[in-house]
Amino acid sequence: MEASAVLITGCLLLLLFLLLFRASSGQGRGRLPPGPTPLPLLGNLTQNVLPLYRSYRRLCQEYGPIFTVWLGPRPTVVLCGYEVLHEALVGHSEEFSGRAPIPLQKQLNHGYGLIDSNGERWRQMRRFTLTTLRNLGMGKRSLELRVQEEARHLAQAVADKQGRAFDPLPDLTRAVANVICSVVFGIRFSSDNEEFQELQRLILSYMCYFRSLPAQLYNTFPGIMHFLPGQHRRVFREHERLKEFIRARVASHRRSLDPSAPRDLIDCFLLEQAKERGKEQTEFGDENLMALAKSLFIAGMETTSNTVQFALLTLSKFPDVQARVHGELDREVGRARAPALEDRLRLPYTNAVLHELQRYLDLVPMSLPHATTRPTPFRGYLIPQGTTIIPLLASVHFDPASWETPEDFNPGHFLDGNGAFRKRDLAMPFSAGKRMCPGEGLAKAEIFLFVTTLLQNFTLELLAEPGAIDLASLRRAFRGQGLAYTLRAIPRPA
Repeated sequence: MEASAVLITGCLLLLLFLLLFRASSGQGRGRLPPGPTPLPLLGNLTQNVLPLYRSYRRLCQEYGPIFTVWLGPRPTVVLCGYEVLHEALVGHSEEFSGRAPIPLQKQLNHGYGLIDSNGERWRQMRRFTLTTLRNLGMGKRSLELRVQEEARHLAQAVADKQGRAFDPLPDLTRAVANVICSVVFGIRFSSDNEEFQELQRLILSYMCYFRSLPAQLYNTFPGIMHFLPGQHRRVFREHERLKEFIRARVASHRRSLDPSAPRDLIDCFLLEQAKERGKEQTEFGDENLMALAKSLFIAGMETTSNTVQFALLTLSKFPDVQARVHGELDREVGRARAPALEDRLRLPYTNAVLHELQRYLDLVPMSLPHATTRPTPFRGYLIPQGTTIIPLLASVHFDPASWETPEDFNPGHFLDGNGAFRKRDLAMPFSAGKRMCPGEGLAKAEIFLFVTTLLQNFTLELLAEPGAIDLASLRRAFRGQGLAYTLRAIPRPA
């Protein structure tokens, strides 16, 4: 009897998979791009397609720059190469602007906020976020002053090491977290503040889990994994503590709100909330505020601190590159004042080094999954509405047709023949189109000001032999367990 039940269940599951496959892969004359043949339920998960940023070259050779893989029982269309990504994300920005459900995020945020939302909610949250960041100083002197202040605290923390070996990541994480705190909460925390330390720990714990294999399994089979024991249980508990931290800040802001002088993102949101009070339909409820505040920390804290961490490692490995940056800083900025964003125009080599670092690090090789908002004709295919789309940014950053030496760290990629900085649209570390990172300007300001302030004051030295450092291997470490190394920061003579 039990064997019969198992057989019937297996047949029903196989039938369900075949129906899903048929519905997703053919609608009239439209069809999904080609790809490896999936297995029932598992799709292509056992066929050496993950991670996609490693397998895409092989898959592109066989199926072209647009192909379909099945990550479990549903299809995912993968986009490769600059021309394809630009055409999809920019040329067809509306059709490819949906957000495919990420089950882990959906369980935590329930579709609220900016990153996980769709439709009118996403449009309103996106408009509010971009407008508020601009009003709070994005691209203006006021926000630059906040980042410069944090850069000074960072330089002082490094100076306190007195040339001893140290791991730069904790100081970098505190600096980036404090910049975001100043934008969201209107304050900065001292490094020994226990609430601040707990905030950092919760964010980093979540990001570590989000990249892990258990999280991938949860996102692929949420209906099964959600009811099993595992790390996700801890993540859900920690997420509640993070919400409590933000909820307490929101309550404090309500008590001290001055409508004539909004201090930060929470104040701006509360003012919009007051304007919409009494409306039947509004997106300015507390759940959207909580999810939006969390997303700014999750999206911005670890990515920026890890980029600067990798920058310091790379500059230590290549002392000739570091010396050239030192020389340019001494010539154009000097030591009497702190570097400013306007100095980027006078620091073409330094600017090229930082852009190349972001290309070469390729910290986010795959954009968060998009979804088609309607049935979409694209390059001879008809992609059904709601299909998951993965723009593979790694395929742009390491394309030999676009970069002279894609596998090497080469600042010359961003310099012209006269040594002037050359902006290249081929680099898209913040993605492109309507779903590109809204905090791009803030992240670029932090990367530039943190790195230039440290190099203005210190010479960076690795404890290991620079030639023994394999950047390609260490770069890949970010995508798993992260990166750990120590260096010395030697104060530069006046």
